[in-house]
Amino acid sequence: MRKLLVILTILTVFGVESVWAQPRVGPLCGYTPPRSEFRDLKLAANYRYYNDQFADNRDNVNSGSLRASFSRLLDAPAFGISQQATVKLDLTRDTLSYQADGAMNFRAYFDHTNFFGFVGAEAQGATTFISPGLRVSAGLGYGRFKDVTALSKALKIQERLLELKAISVPLPATVIFELADTIGRRREFPDVASLVQRLEEIIEATGFIPQGQLGAVALLRMEEILSETADEKLCGWELRVGGGYEVLDAQGGARDWLTLASFEYALAPAPRSQFKSSLRFSSSLALLEDYVLIAQASYSFRISETIDAQASYNFVRTQLKARSSLDIQGIDLRLTFQIQANLNLAVQLEFTLASDFEEWTQGVTITANYDLF
Repeated sequence: MRKLLVILTILTVFGVESVWAQPRVGPLCGYTPPRSEFRDLKLAANYRYYNDQFADNRDNVNSGSLRASFSRLLDAPAFGISQQATVKLDLTRDTLSYQADGAMNFRAYFDHTNFFGFVGAEAQGATTFISPGLRVSAGLGYGRFKDVTALSKALKIQERLLELKAISVPLPATVIFELADTIGRRREFPDVASLVQRLEEIIEATGFIPQGQLGAVALLRMEEILSETADEKLCGWELRVGGGYEVLDAQGGARDWLTLASFEYALAPAPRSQFKSSLRFSSSLALLEDYVLIAQASYSFRISETIDAQASYNFVRTQLKARSSLDIQGIDLRLTFQIQANLNLAVQLEFTLASDFEEWTQGVTITANYDLF
């Protein structure tokens, strides 16, 4: 547990310190968008085939994986909705296996405060499970998340205009926030070109640039920034406590009443970085005899316009009655090279250690990712 806290602390400090390395109008997380709806859908795939020189195929390799992940967050003054789902398919020596999980929660805020009541459902499935798992939950919580992608894009537009020398000095803060509010209302515009035209009008109204003189290259770069799908920025935190019931037990055991607690945190220190962490605890009524503890933390940073870096840490402790606890740790280090606006190649180093392992496993994966939106 001490190692877990040290790693989470290092990632948190790393995320916060990066604020000072980025030019900004103000903290991204201090901005409240006109509408907060965060969506992210990613696909990743890799495959390897190798036919050895032996007739019995002793060293043949036929393996690959397909991963899909989806997350959506809608936050309004009176209610909120969150959805998450992941699916992973693995092919190893002609054997196909899968792992899938999903969750949906509805929040109702009390008198437009940050206090809320929630109801939700979680589902799990895997080749190793006896049956699909399903549990429902309800409880109370405090906190909010907000999507600050619009302000991040506004700051990127200013940075790009300065690089192109389309403007000679940074835009006033009021103009940056007007750009962000306009970007946040993107759905009101029929297409990206119409949104770019409106942003052009806002910038030219400052008097920095004569009307109609922003330039075709600057407008094209603005359109590219607005079209990027892999630069979402999320801020906020949320604490939940509640209870639940196992409608279906994935291991085929008895259906139990559950106690649940979770804490999630997201920070966008600057337009080029994102930090996320979560701590989840679920248990039967025998709190410390039968429980699952999951901790996750990740930090991503854009090195250049075409290269992104990400580091993540995962810790899972499973405690079953009358048994020793099982701990599994994982560290992923990834470099992503952007090929097109929604297509990239990633090189990933993976390290895993479990309670019954003699040493860390080590792996290298090269993956193609396609971001749908």
